Amino acid sequence: MDKKTEKLLKNLKSKKVGVFVDDSNLYHGYKKYGWRVDFEKFKKILENYCDLKFINYYVAIPDKTNGVFEGTNRFLQKIIPFVSLKKKRMKYIPEEGKMTKKADVDMEIALDVVRTINKLDVIIVMSGDSDFLELKNYVVYGERKNIIFVSYEENMAWELRKCWHFYLNGIKDEIIL
Repeated sequence: MDKKTEKLLKNLKSKKVGVFVDDSNLYHGYKKYGWRVDFEKFKKILENYCDLKFINYYVAIPDKTNGVFEGTNRFLQKIIPFVSLKKKRMKYIPEEGKMTKKADVDMEIALDVVRTINKLDVIIVMSGDSDFLELKNYVVYGERKNIIFVSYEENMAWELRKCWHFYLNGIKDEIIL
C-alpha cells in the first residue's frame, strides 16, 4: 500500500463508512488496464481502518442473450458474500445501425448516499466519474460529512483528483483478483 493511501485510511479510524461502487466505471477500468478488484480483500482492508457499515455494488445486468452475461454473472457470484448488490437492467439503445449499451447507475448511487448519510461519517464512492462532483458538494458542504473517491488512477476525472481520493493502483498488490 502506498503511503498516501495508508495515511488517508488511517484518518478513518472509528468512523462509520459506507461504500458505493459504480460497476460500470470499474468495469471500463478493468477492461482497459487488465486487473480487477477482489472485493473480499478490499473489504478486509477497509475493516482494518474503519467501522465499515456496507459496500453497495451498483450494476446493470445485461440480457442473457448478451455475450457478456455469463462473465458478469460469474463475477457477481464471486462478490455476493462481500457486497450488497443493487441491480438494474442494462438498457439497449439503437443508434446509427448498432446497439449502444447503457449501464448508468449514478443516480441510484447519489440517491442512496442521500438516504443513508445520517447513518455514516464518511462516504466512499468507487468511481472516477466527474458526475459525482456535485454529490461531493452536497456531502461536504450540505451535510458536513466527508467523501472519498476511489478509482483506477488512469480513470479518475481531474475534478475528483482535487477531492479526497486514492487510487486502486496504490493498493493493487493487496486487492488484485
